[in-house]
Formats: sequence, C-alpha cells, structure tokens
Amino acid sequence: MNFLTDDDFTEYQVRNEVLSVLKISDTTLDTAELTAQEQMSSYLRTRYDVANIFNKTADDRNPLIIMYMIDLILYHLHSNTASRVMPKVREDRHKAAVEWLEKVNRDKLLPDLPQLPDTTIDPVYRFGSNTYVSSRW
Repeated sequence: MNFLTDDDFTEYQVRNEVLSVLKISDTTLDTAELTAQEQMSSYLRTRYDVANIFNKTADDRNPLIIMYMIDLILYHLHSNTASRVMPKVREDRHKAAVEWLEKVNRDKLLPDLPQLPDTTIDPVYRFGSNTYVSSRW
C-alpha cells in the first residue's frame, strides 16, 4: 500500500503532462515514492513515529508530508531523465523540502506529527562514599 495516491499528484498541481514527459512507469513511481519516504524518515525518525505517519490514509495524512514527499519524488525523477534538464522550480522545491526536514530534525519546527513514545529511563543516582579504611599500623 502506498502512502500517496494518484490524486495527490494532481492536487499538488503536477500535471499529467509532467509525468508523461518523465516517461515513468508505475513501478518507477512506486520506487521513487519509497525512496522519498525513506529520505523523509531518516530526518523524522529520531523524534516521530514514522510508521504511524506513513500508515495513515486519506484525510488523516499530514498535508506537508504529502507536499514535500511529492517534491522529493519529482526532483529525483527529473534527475534520472536522459536530458538532465532540471526545471528551476523542481530545484527550489526540493531545497525547500530538505530545509524543512532539517529544521524539523533540529527542533526548529514542530509539525503536527505523532511523536515517539517516551521510553527514557529515569537515571539512578547514588550518593555516598567508599568504606572508611584506617591508615594506622
């Protein structure tokens, strides 16, 4: 099951012409989606429950995750074309997606995403000293 739907691409104004110019198959698009998902997960998994994020469907999905995932996918698909002509908008949107992920990773932004459960262990403190040993002979 994919996180994105075909409608996501048209909703985010990626025209079918763009996808046809890239000459990609469904398999290639699925692979690109999984790659973009892993790229996003590598930034998010330190604080967020990425399995929960990417298992959501329909309106339960975070719109920023959808938008930035599409930007990452299209950038990588354009990078793999034979002409190597990258539209400036693709470069700009890819850069914006990576910057957003970096800010989230460094706690500069706090998106509405499911966080990891708190599994920190309370530290154990011991107070005291060594057993007294006499130094007399």
